[in-house]
Parts: sequence; structure tokens; C-alpha cells
Amino acid sequence: MTVALSGSDLPAGLRDSADGCWMGICTDWGAENLVVGGKSFDTGFVIQCEIACDNTESGFFQIKLSGKYTKLDATFGIAADSPGSDKTQTLAVKVLDQGTGAVLFSKTLEYGKSYTLKGFDISKVGLLRISFDGPLAATHGAVGAPVVRR
Repeated sequence: MTVALSGSDLPAGLRDSADGCWMGICTDWGAENLVVGGKSFDTGFVIQCEIACDNTESGFFQIKLSGKYTKLDATFGIAADSPGSDKTQTLAVKVLDQGTGAVLFSKTLEYGKSYTLKGFDISKVGLLRISFDGPLAATHGAVGAPVVRR
């Protein structure tokens, strides 16, 4: 069984963080027509900073898996429509098991590149967090077509 984490069909109870803006950090769980590293996705996540932003912003998407899912498929990168003109800026992305504090995956994201996880092991994870750190006003963190599987 495959469950899409973005778009309008997200099952109730899976989303464990806000959709919208809080303290200047804005998350969009249902981004459409997303381009990440030259790859196009119908849906995904996008995170950005809109108020009082600097180069050390942090934001996240949190998914309540309750140990019911075993695999994650997702493509990470900087959204192609990010407004920044400095294409050397980067973002850090981490996939974390919030229950144990373990970092399951981390990568430095660069403009024009994408990093895909396919069949990534998330078994026994209760609360999954995808976090982005860096200049989120100029470089919007993006996750293309994230899905979990049982």
C-alpha cells in the first residue's frame, strides 16, 4: 500500500505539523507543478521564509507514521522557482526519527540538483521529520512526490 504525503488526498492524522505560516516560516504540503533539479512533480512539499529571514532559518515537515510504514520515496532539492539570484547558496536537509533523535539521512542541497530516496527504510519510525536549514527566503526547500509504503 502506497500513501502520498502531499496533495489533497493526505490521510487524516499523518500530517503532524502546520500547513501555512508560523513565525515567518511557511510550509506548503500541497505544492503543485514542482520542479526540483530539472525533474517535474505533480505534488510535493515546499518550505520558505517570508518574514525577518536570514541565512540560518530552519523549518520542517513532520509526519506521524506510528511505525505503520516501512519505506519512503522522495526527491529532495531546492525549488527551481526560488527567488534568490545567488545560485551558489545551499540548504541542508535532514530526515530524522523524532522518537530516537536519529538522523536517517542528511544532504547539502544545491541549485539544479536533486537527490532521490527510493525504498528508504523508515520501519519502526513513529514520528518522521524532514527539516531544512539555511537561507529559506532565497532558496526554497522542496520535496517532490513524497510517498510512504507499508
